[in-house]
Amino acid sequence: MTGTRAYLVRWLTALLVLTAAAVTALFSAYYGVSRNTTAVSERSTPAILQVAAAHDALEAADARAEASLKGHTTDVEGLGEDYRNELSTANQSLAQAVKSTTGGKAARQSLLTITGLVSSYSDLIQQAYVNRGNEDLRDAYRSYATTMLNRDHDGILARLDTVQNKQKRVLTEQTSFGWLLWFAWVVSLALFLILGVLLVHTQRSLRRRFRRLVNPWLAAATALLLAVLPLASFTYETQERLGTAGRVLDGDDIGSNGGEITDKVADTLRDTRWRAGAVGWIPLGGAVVAALILVGLQPRIDEYRFQPR
Repeated sequence: MTGTRAYLVRWLTALLVLTAAAVTALFSAYYGVSRNTTAVSERSTPAILQVAAAHDALEAADARAEASLKGHTTDVEGLGEDYRNELSTANQSLAQAVKSTTGGKAARQSLLTITGLVSSYSDLIQQAYVNRGNEDLRDAYRSYATTMLNRDHDGILARLDTVQNKQKRVLTEQTSFGWLLWFAWVVSLALFLILGVLLVHTQRSLRRRFRRLVNPWLAAATALLLAVLPLASFTYETQERLGTAGRVLDGDDIGSNGGEITDKVADTLRDTRWRAGAVGWIPLGGAVVAALILVGLQPRIDEYRFQPR
């Protein structure tokens, strides 16, 4: 093998390896952000809203129970339709929260425990109603129910808050541009810059050695590297929208406005779906760049196929 052929083979190998490394880094960096749009809209949003809805409904049910037990129409109306509706909403939300929680196995187990505690709470409220004629007994049952609901650390609402905090930590991870993503993007952009510089250097070297003004294949490969710029822009836009969605889900009164919040998150992330789909084009684009490099250099290598005698 002649010195020129060996040089070209080594250079081709280096360019192909660098291309593979750059594309792999870009794929990881882009996918790391784009995948979170689906996770936020399809997992975190319903999980957080269901727990918030259960929390708000239990607070409302407790207020309704308090008003009913001390009202003048309790004997006629019972605990009231409003109380039953709120309690039913809480139970339905808890059932959905068990299925959709993003807090892991511990959160799911906690929600199952909470479901049982809500049933016990409901029984205590019912006993308070049954004993409404005995003020002391009524108030005692009512006090037990209130304590079960509002007790610090292990009360129903406190347990719900613990689950919600776990879910919101997951949401923060999904909507934050952490150091790993920064590192992946810095590495990918650096590799693409180096690859572009080396491709330009390769074309200049070939022009000196083979007296040809331009290598169209290598020029096309170099131009294709510029696709990293719109991908970086897409990532920035996606990350901005993820941050907005996170702030929406961290707002007040999200439990009582679940439908509106869901629509806001959906509207915020809607335009990110097609950007997320661009991740599939990255390996294809990398394969095209590698093919263009190979087609651009292989004929020059073939010119030195045989060693002179």
